[in-house]
Amino acid sequence: MPIDNQSLLLEKITGIFVGTHDFRELANQAVDLIAKELKNQHVVTVGIGRVHEKERLLHAYAYATKYRKVLDKLLPKRFSELNIALDKADNLGVKTVTTGQIQQSKRVADFSRGIFSDQLADKLQKIMKGKLSAGFPIRSRSGKTAGFLLLILDEESLTGQQMLLFQAIANQLGLAFSNVFAFEKLVQKYKNSLAGELAGRNDQHIPSVKFTLRITPQEDKKLAELARQRGKTKAEIIREVIDKDP
Repeated sequence: MPIDNQSLLLEKITGIFVGTHDFRELANQAVDLIAKELKNQHVVTVGIGRVHEKERLLHAYAYATKYRKVLDKLLPKRFSELNIALDKADNLGVKTVTTGQIQQSKRVADFSRGIFSDQLADKLQKIMKGKLSAGFPIRSRSGKTAGFLLLILDEESLTGQQMLLFQAIANQLGLAFSNVFAFEKLVQKYKNSLAGELAGRNDQHIPSVKFTLRITPQEDKKLAELARQRGKTKAEIIREVIDKDP
């Protein structure tokens, strides 16, 4: 892929992240775009996983492929419900996030081991016509590995140019992850404050509680920007996120 086209792709990826503060929504948008834009790079399937530190789990969030209807029928449960413990060192997805290093294998099973059987993984790989699976660590602004990008290709090796492009995409995802994490942290502050104020109230659906919460200028800027993009007040944005079903 020419450099100009690579830059355009990264701009598109950055564009869909603006104003996206729900992680699942972010993951779904990202895999759909990447799968569409990387067809000429022999990418047949794209997946995103996120680390849940408190649970010590690596969670699957979203994937995209033209074979999805067939694959969904074969998976033991919905893709977004799949997860694996971070101590399962024989799983290359886990190894990607625990070592922070790119992992590659000619078997999809090496990335799904411990989640479902190798036999099923081999069957899925045959349907996708995958010949190479590669996991790229997704790092937040702090440098910590927060998840990984899984790419399955219908060719057996990666070129140097592909490695640079795929890593650049993972880096862009890392910036988006960081924005989501910052917003999640901000919302949790509000939720904690509201929990104390609303304790013991019979009617919790009437917005009548006033409270003061100190937040950083950076957090306030993020909240104000999201409010501007959605044409709402900052209070309405917070209520919208708090009232949203998990």
